[in-house]
Amino acid sequence: MIINNEKQKKAIVNALLDEYSRKILDSTIEEAKSITDIMREQDIPMTSTYRRVKLLMDNKLVKVERSMVTDDGKRYFMYLSSIKDASIKFNKGELIVEITPNIRERPEDKLLRSFTTIKEEAR
Repeated sequence: MIINNEKQKKAIVNALLDEYSRKILDSTIEEAKSITDIMREQDIPMTSTYRRVKLLMDNKLVKVERSMVTDDGKRYFMYLSSIKDASIKFNKGELIVEITPNIRERPEDKLLRSFTTIKEEAR
């Protein structure tokens, strides 16, 4: 998907240029993670992790996949990257930013697809 919005292009390029933002995006492509998980896994200071995740969320590059509640009643969020990969190209004065959205299939969609496949094969 080619990004046409200049503000979104700038946000993607800035995120990819920033080491911590890149680490956060990379860490959350395959599975949603909490701030604590990201911080420990990627060795990013806590305040930097919170700040970058907020910035990435504001730019729609990371989303909350779900919220969790600890045994003692504290709520926290699990974050997932909105992009699977990105490429940037500069051609004749034009910045071209292309991304692959990180779309996760919901379990009910996967189940429906399985039933549809079985039904089609039975014909």
